[in-house]
Amino acid sequence: SFCLNRRTRRLCLGNRQAAMQHRYSRRVAAELTGGGATWARITALAQQPGVVNLGQGFPDFPGPATATRAAAEAIASQTPGNNQYSLQPGTARLTAALCKLYNRRYKAGMDPGKNVCVTAGGTEALFATMQAFVDPGDDVVCFEPFFPWYLPAIRMASGTPRCVRLMPPSFEAVEADIRAAITEKTKMLIFNTPHNPTGHCASPDELAMIARICVEKDLLCVSDEVYESCVFPNSGVRHGRLADEPGMAERTITIGSASKLLSLTGWRVGWASGPADLIAAVKTAHSYITYCAPTPLQEGCAAALEAASEDPAEIDRVAADMEARWQSLAAALRGLGVEVCPAQGGYFLVCDVKSTGKTSVQFVEHLLTSKKVAGVPMDVFYFPTENADPCTLVRFAVCKQKETIDAAIERLTEETG
Repeated sequence: SFCLNRRTRRLCLGNRQAAMQHRYSRRVAAELTGGGATWARITALAQQPGVVNLGQGFPDFPGPATATRAAAEAIASQTPGNNQYSLQPGTARLTAALCKLYNRRYKAGMDPGKNVCVTAGGTEALFATMQAFVDPGDDVVCFEPFFPWYLPAIRMASGTPRCVRLMPPSFEAVEADIRAAITEKTKMLIFNTPHNPTGHCASPDELAMIARICVEKDLLCVSDEVYESCVFPNSGVRHGRLADEPGMAERTITIGSASKLLSLTGWRVGWASGPADLIAAVKTAHSYITYCAPTPLQEGCAAALEAASEDPAEIDRVAADMEARWQSLAAALRGLGVEVCPAQGGYFLVCDVKSTGKTSVQFVEHLLTSKKVAGVPMDVFYFPTENADPCTLVRFAVCKQKETIDAAIERLTEETG
């Protein structure tokens, strides 16, 4: 029917949406009210005019000039293929640059033609890996709080997530908790270090323990290491790779990303690396999802990684800057009477606001209205359960320019009448 005014148009639209939702796949319908929807709402609030946005974890500083210059040259060039489909596993230049970097840094022994698949961001690498290995009835162990896209990736592959809760303030993995989550149906474990959202970097003992369980239970492992370059220099820890633990090389797919390694979140270039037989399955799934990542942006990433293999100073500098921002923001938040959880790396700072008497959502809303500073309530990083205690953890992004963090600190510390 013809809608005559705004109210009836809204009613017509609402009726159509309700009528059409029964046509959605069960996979999509199950995610409509999940973390993605909540994330979108929070992001929209954080982008209001005048807000210092420490919510979403995107850098507000430029990535390497080597990368942007090479990508621009590729786009502008008349070289055949620079603006067309790349090879499905990635351009020859980028796969070679990735292998050179990892072989130098970690002695990974990677072969460009066998051990790496370039994807449209680390998120696609995760999704393709779930599609490649998870069947209906399979359990997948992951650790909460987690990157909100883990659960949908598992469920859209018809798997069942089994969550192990990491407890504040340290967020260290506990062996008994992991073993309790494993069933006879468990096929895979997802581990993330440095950890999003907490900034915890797994210790050698934690890595050895997780590896021991995976080998004993014959589990595949997805090691999400997109924040590998963001270990704080003064933290006293170094990034450790699960694939380097005994018995893990043949069962581990490691995920990396230009979003974090090169601070280029909008380019959507990521990768999965691992043994040839596992990566072959990821390549197959990837070919039916996006087929290839953007070709000229792969060229830009390759140029930056080639430079980083020779001189890692620019990548390493970012970690030092993150640590300084983290320390400054931590001091300001402690001044508000909240507990700051320790971190050894990553893009984020997590604090517990229980002392304020507010939940995480209430505290974030309070900062938005009274201080015009945006954080993220950590509710979106946990598996939704009924009758759960109110969440009091809040995440702030420190992957920002010094001026951005300073502006947030000024607002947090100023007296309000």
